[in-house]
Amino acid sequence: SADTGSTSAHPSGNRFCLKSIPKRYPKGATACTVAASWPRSPDADYGSTSLSESASVTVLRSPAKKQQLSKSKMSSVRGRKADSKTGSWWDEKLVDANNDVTLALTLQITSAHMKDKSMVRNLLSLADSNIFHWGGLQPSVLLIHVDSSNEEDADLLKDTVKLIRDTFAPPSNDDATTTSSTSSTAHLKNSLVAVIDSYEPAISRKGLLNMATFGAPTRWIVSGLELERGLVLSREASVYAGRQAKAYADMTGHVFVLPQFASTRDDTRDDGGGGENGKHRYPEGRVIYSGVGADLLPSIRGKQTMRSNLSEYDCVRCEEEDDEEYADDGVDDAAKSHGRRLSDAHPSSSAEKNVDELLEDLWWDLSVADVYGTPGGFNGASETSLGAMAKIHDRIEVSLVSLLDRKGEHLEYLRYFDKSPILMIDRLGPKKEMMTLDLAPEVEDFRGRACFHLLRLAQLATLGYKVSVLPGAFAASYPNTREALCNESIRESSTSQCDCELDSESTIKEILMDEVKRSAKVAVLMKEVDDRLLNSQ
Repeated sequence: SADTGSTSAHPSGNRFCLKSIPKRYPKGATACTVAASWPRSPDADYGSTSLSESASVTVLRSPAKKQQLSKSKMSSVRGRKADSKTGSWWDEKLVDANNDVTLALTLQITSAHMKDKSMVRNLLSLADSNIFHWGGLQPSVLLIHVDSSNEEDADLLKDTVKLIRDTFAPPSNDDATTTSSTSSTAHLKNSLVAVIDSYEPAISRKGLLNMATFGAPTRWIVSGLELERGLVLSREASVYAGRQAKAYADMTGHVFVLPQFASTRDDTRDDGGGGENGKHRYPEGRVIYSGVGADLLPSIRGKQTMRSNLSEYDCVRCEEEDDEEYADDGVDDAAKSHGRRLSDAHPSSSAEKNVDELLEDLWWDLSVADVYGTPGGFNGASETSLGAMAKIHDRIEVSLVSLLDRKGEHLEYLRYFDKSPILMIDRLGPKKEMMTLDLAPEVEDFRGRACFHLLRLAQLATLGYKVSVLPGAFAASYPNTREALCNESIRESSTSQCDCELDSESTIKEILMDEVKRSAKVAVLMKEVDDRLLNSQ
């Protein structure tokens, strides 16, 4: 019953809520007003959700789609003994369900983006760049949400969809440029790309994340990258992820964090033969944004050219950050404290520092050690090094679990932490019966720029998952990627409110309480099962 991936015959999930509203009764309940689902078969180009006309899903590219349309193909991508009788979205020849790692990406294109065609191109190029750096050997999923709420912008919507198709859809058989197009999209051969359009300008990114991860064909998944912030994966991220998957093939229930930074400098070491300012124009005219590699980490750490505080470099900053110095402007101490939390990912108390800073410090030490082949920040004696690492992992676990006590600073930090964690997650939990995507999905009701982004990681720690870092792999935005996604139209149309967008504080509190209780109940239940098994022996 190992959950190592999804097929059209055995999907891990078939309905994802993209927008919900509070219900009057019962207390804390919500009603999903916009939902989406994966089409059931590669033969179907178009699928709709169970909520009539709320959202539609169009699959533009599937690794197995062309083969499925030409002949009947059996699928065993889940690692099951019995082959599926219906086609998979994936070509089993290209996927190692247990050792490959799927990159799950989401992208939201708003009506403000559509008004500037170059902005749409830049967003698509960023998605394309991350898939390119991930490489064509390991699978990737890209879900693109397009806002179709403004009927007056029908032409803009058509132009946007055409740009998406031109970027990601495979050429038709009668296309005269098939050979050229195929060579320019070789890195997409193992990618599943779909477009979701709905009549809602703002939807739940967590809903999109769940849908993307549930469509992955492998046991291991990397998700959480915010393309809208201009983030690009490091050059060897795919290699480090694949190495980690093989190293932990026989050990289940692990989560590895990839740190994310805002770089103050572009990567200009090479221009790919025709690019400029860190852009590579390959293959065949496609704009690929460059990400630096792990070999530069010692220099970066020494020169401090990468910052952990992403919000300081956002195109639209949170409204509490407008006054950088928090001068005597009539703002009370609580509001100032709230603003500092949003602008600085490291609050003053040591418990919160452990969640973010300890993970990052551990990652730096292990990554630099990997580059140099030395113990990094740890003592050279292996016994001492292992002891130091064990203590750090314990502090990380305690810090994450403590965020669920829903008290004071813990609650505020959990709610307003404004980075979406990039996680490499094992679909298999610590115990045989535990399936990660069922036990701890993203909470789709919590949509918003800053709305309980750390909740899932805290839940996983509570459920007994081992939380660590993925050395050598990271994501960063660069001046050129940030500039490519920012203009006056975006600044004027985007919200500067960094909070949950569910318009009911009582409902937010009830949902959080239910999520905390659910994790605790599962943890207690699994402990009771272990105790019974131990006593029966």
